[in-house]
Amino acid sequence: MPLSLRLALLLAAGIAAGLQCEPEAARLLAMIAAGFAAAAVVARRSGPRLLVRASRALACGALAAMYGLHAATVAEHGPLRQWFDMRVAERGGDTGALRLEDPVRLRGRLARDASVDEDGARIQVAVTSVSAGRGWLPVRGGVSLSVGGASAARRASQWRGGRAIEVPAMLRRPARYLNDGVPDGERAMARRGTVLVGSVKSAALVEVYEEGAWWDEAAAEVRAAVRAAMAHHVGGLDGTSAAIGTAILIGDRASLAPEVERRLQEAGTYHVVAISGGNIALLASAVLAALWAAGIRFEGAALTAMAVLVAHAWVIGGGASVVRATVMAVVYLALRLIDQRTSPIHAVAVGATIMLLAQPLEVVDAGFWLTFGATGALLAAGTRLGRPLRPRWWHAPAAICLGSLAVELVLAPVSALVFERVTLAGLGLNLVAVPAMAVVQGAASLCVLADACGLGPVASVAGHVTHIAARALVDSSRLVEWMPWATWRVPPPRLALVGTYYLVLAGWWRLGSAPIDGASHRRFEPAARLAAVAMWGWIVVSPASLPLPADGRLRVAALDVGQGDAVLVICPDGTTLLVDTGGLSGSGRFDIGDRVVGPALRARGVRRLDYLAITHADADHAGGAVSVVRDFRPREIWVGVPVPSNPTEHALRESAVAARSAWRWLRRGQRLAFGDVELRVHHPPDPDWERRNVRNDDSLVLELRLGEMSVVLTGDVTREVEHELARVIEPHRTVILKAPHHGSATSSSPALLDHLAPAVVLVSAGRGNPFGHPAPAVLARYRARGAAVFRTDADGRIDVATDGRSLTVTTFTGRTWRLR
Repeated sequence: MPLSLRLALLLAAGIAAGLQCEPEAARLLAMIAAGFAAAAVVARRSGPRLLVRASRALACGALAAMYGLHAATVAEHGPLRQWFDMRVAERGGDTGALRLEDPVRLRGRLARDASVDEDGARIQVAVTSVSAGRGWLPVRGGVSLSVGGASAARRASQWRGGRAIEVPAMLRRPARYLNDGVPDGERAMARRGTVLVGSVKSAALVEVYEEGAWWDEAAAEVRAAVRAAMAHHVGGLDGTSAAIGTAILIGDRASLAPEVERRLQEAGTYHVVAISGGNIALLASAVLAALWAAGIRFEGAALTAMAVLVAHAWVIGGGASVVRATVMAVVYLALRLIDQRTSPIHAVAVGATIMLLAQPLEVVDAGFWLTFGATGALLAAGTRLGRPLRPRWWHAPAAICLGSLAVELVLAPVSALVFERVTLAGLGLNLVAVPAMAVVQGAASLCVLADACGLGPVASVAGHVTHIAARALVDSSRLVEWMPWATWRVPPPRLALVGTYYLVLAGWWRLGSAPIDGASHRRFEPAARLAAVAMWGWIVVSPASLPLPADGRLRVAALDVGQGDAVLVICPDGTTLLVDTGGLSGSGRFDIGDRVVGPALRARGVRRLDYLAITHADADHAGGAVSVVRDFRPREIWVGVPVPSNPTEHALRESAVAARSAWRWLRRGQRLAFGDVELRVHHPPDPDWERRNVRNDDSLVLELRLGEMSVVLTGDVTREVEHELARVIEPHRTVILKAPHHGSATSSSPALLDHLAPAVVLVSAGRGNPFGHPAPAVLARYRARGAAVFRTDADGRIDVATDGRSLTVTTFTGRTWRLR
């Protein structure tokens, strides 16, 4: 293994280890580094060489861990976050609060061009100072702001990367969802440079008071010209084709529909619309070919190509994937200038080391591993392919297929760990996607250049070619609709399993590339190959995620979905029921069903749902339903009062048809049995008129009974319905009540509480939500009746387990309550 590769892996491992430590561990890491460094010095005089190397490696690893820990501490607890927490404390709150109640004026520079979506526009600001009515205070940190209002899309072209703005914003901490299997979104955003998020009421409040440097303005002009050319010459043919062209040229995927992104991800071809190694390689090849044709070769060609690649990265905004690919290409060209025999894998390792030294938190960015892992896999595959095949026309397809297979072998565990998805469709689809991407990149570039030169007919022809290639790229992803078995979701595998897999894979590669004089070691290659394939299968099939065997207990879990509801029920016989799917996330592109509910279910071993109940079609109860139906294919979907004109209900019906899920209307008085568990429907009755809007009082109200225990799930009903429930629900020894309407002051009436006398109350509400849920008066009402209150905004996920006689409640934060 090359020394450069060993150093890169050691640096990455050390930084990753440091990120798992608490800030107080910095001193211990320094002592470990000093101890191993001293051991290396002593061992160098009289000890074996292996001990010297091991001591050096461990000392360097400890130093890398210190570096990673320091970077994480600065990112997660930087000046802006500290100011925010102090401001909350001054206002009488606690540092765990999520939002400030008053707007704050911010000054800073736009980190990139504004992106436009269906809700308005979004801007990323590198804040330099803040004002809360007492003058300007120099504070630095990253903020992501959503700008509302109809004029946001029109004004977005003024908000270019590099320009200085002043804006009043309502600030809050990013959302985090405390469930097993769901990553910490707040920490992830902080490590990417965004410590706070917020909203701006109107685009008119965003004041640009200074333009950027001339190079920033020039780069912004180029990006604007690309968007305009794509919209004019390609957008008229198809908006999706224009979005694909824009994404491939300048990395702007804001106009790409979420549905298209999801399809490309499922097909394993999403990488072609994210500027990365393939795009940079095509650009570098085109530049070098043009220079050679012009008679500029060797050192002159390499230096010119390096300058073009750096300028290209600057123009398109220097996104993480662009920087990684550009660094690799520039390092390779620079090393070739020094040594004409430089190995590409050496350039990859040096590039990775440079990236980690400059941005140590890249080690937790999936894109970092995808970029360097894919590049390494392609290089390894290239060494195995060897000479061109006969006939020659077969060489390119074979190279793409072998490269795709190598990339899948290397990246499937990363995909399973980060995205909880494995796809085999890309093995064949890359035969279409990669050439289509190359055509789009070339044709779209020609379209932009022709448009800038006033060559309208040429730009029009290039636009048509761009459209055809983009459609081929997008339409090829529909293969997964015909072959759904080619892509599937999995729970994240254990890190130990992933690490062992890569060690085995590295051993296989090392044995297979051993020199002739090391042929005796090749007898171990078949065993290494078999072990790697077996572990790969274990990861992608994930037998460890199969449902747990029935243990005779009824389990009810109130998932933390922010301001919404999602309750998972697992009956003693293994029957699964999900009641509601959450919804309110603060961003139209954030699918809470895919990003929160799905991972939480897979972490519990749920591979398929038996039943999905939607209490009513408000976004905070049904917003994630389409994704849940697509990924978990419930056998039946239960709903209450129909609202034919509701788009959420319409989308749910379409997804039910696609998943072949039966549709059932539930009405008061119905009863179902799942082993020893009886499910009773207490609401709604048959509707006496057609609803035009969703109503809280039309919510499904379900009761689960097992032995002496009763679990009542109430949706968003209010006092009027609660009085009816008090007449129809039979009293029970022990009642677990899901608080109606998130603990709103309009619900949890004394009549219902006196009738049910709940022992445990589950409140599902979002941290720092703007509605004041749960209401203090409601909480006082519960506690006055002796109920134990658990809240998802404070406790995270809440688990209730009962055998019909005893009861145990546990939470994500470690709180435990028992009733025997």
